[in-house]
Amino acid sequence: ANINPITIKGKHFFDSVTGEPFFIRGVDYQPGGEGGVNFGADVLSDPTSCARDAYLLQNLKVNTIRVYAVDPTVQHDECMSLFAAAGIYVMLDLNSPLKDRHLHRYEPWTTYTQSYLENTFSVIDAFSGYDNILAYFVGNEVVNDHISAEASPVYIKALIRDVKNYMDVSPEVNRPIPLGYSAADDLRFRISLPKYLACGPEKESVDFYGVNSYQWCGDQTVQSSGYNILIQDYSDFSIPVMFSEFGCNAVTPRLFQEIDALFSEQMTSVFSGGLVYEYTQGINNYGLVSIDPETGAAHTFPDYDTVKSRYAKNEHP
Repeated sequence: ANINPITIKGKHFFDSVTGEPFFIRGVDYQPGGEGGVNFGADVLSDPTSCARDAYLLQNLKVNTIRVYAVDPTVQHDECMSLFAAAGIYVMLDLNSPLKDRHLHRYEPWTTYTQSYLENTFSVIDAFSGYDNILAYFVGNEVVNDHISAEASPVYIKALIRDVKNYMDVSPEVNRPIPLGYSAADDLRFRISLPKYLACGPEKESVDFYGVNSYQWCGDQTVQSSGYNILIQDYSDFSIPVMFSEFGCNAVTPRLFQEIDALFSEQMTSVFSGGLVYEYTQGINNYGLVSIDPETGAAHTFPDYDTVKSRYAKNEHP
């Protein structure tokens, strides 16, 4: 399927062939939740469900999905081609909840092992050949309180360095693939953590920064939601910033007004779009779609239609 690799220039993503700016209109995609990955299976290795979802995602006007966990040893060609044919890019987390496959936020030194790095590198080798791999995340909300903020950042930074060094030498990687971090939007670390992860030589720093933001709840404005402060806080960053998760569900049905804000001129100068949390219904009720565990049939919720109409309105920010 013909889909052009995405590249970064300054603080935005671009189509590497047409040179058009690329804004992420996406959803977080992990059917089966945390259990969606096991040794020997993941959400990108089941062509039947990928075909079902590629159709529903394309219909949703989505151009990007984020997948939180994969098994690098299984076959992903069919799913990746199905998504590419639907015009959908994949942002991929290099970690997974499985043993030896993530950093322990309080004692990262206990998990930063040879086998951890080998698994991380094997994910990179398994996926870097696909043109619709948009980016990799080296971590998701590893820092989420004072203790993890003291223990983890230096290990996240080491991981960035090791992954970039590996991508330089691996024969499976034939283009620069952006590397980022997905952060909990904790006000205590909102400015200091991304500044730290983005500082220093390019080989040791993130190429873009993802923020998991749930602060726009119900009927709000850029001012009342605090988005104005968010925009201000990230306005002087020299790398792309995007929402790696968004979609507060404290007020239902969700209005998703923040999608219009995200693609307004006020925000596109600073943010490169975002990913709605989340595609599949799980225990915390963020899903746009429910999947029947018996039949595998998908049923869309009203939130699906709301997101679709907002994304359709903002196809070319």
